[in-house]
Amino acid sequence: MKPSAVLNRLFREVVAEAERNPAFGDRLRDALAMVLAAKDAPLKAAAAPARQKKSNRRAPGPFDPFAVCRTEGIHALRSKLTALTLDQLKDIVSEHAIDGSRLALKWKAPERLIQMIVTTVVERSSKGDAFRETPVGPRGS
Repeated sequence: MKPSAVLNRLFREVVAEAERNPAFGDRLRDALAMVLAAKDAPLKAAAAPARQKKSNRRAPGPFDPFAVCRTEGIHALRSKLTALTLDQLKDIVSEHAIDGSRLALKWKAPERLIQMIVTTVVERSSKGDAFRETPVGPRGS
């Protein structure tokens, strides 16, 4: 039997049952209304204003710790970091990729974050010093 013939017979039986049984007819009408409403839902969603997607990115840090360390020194960096909130410290850690494992973003103690930032800034700032020429006095002095 052809698929069109099978569907035709099925629909005739459904219509006949809906005419014999008003409760079945009501349930069928409700089910069809739900299907039609679901079909129109993508159109309604497209017409609705687009929601802004929540960003998982943190805000930029309030300052560059490397620049502060280079221009003002380690003690000034530490005092500036102490004045920041926990979220601002995490913003600095995130912006400058100070914690590769991203575990520090879960820390609750600002002192731990400050220590990590200072240590990382000092280590990265002095990395490669062995290969830089340092001004030395005349030979033999």
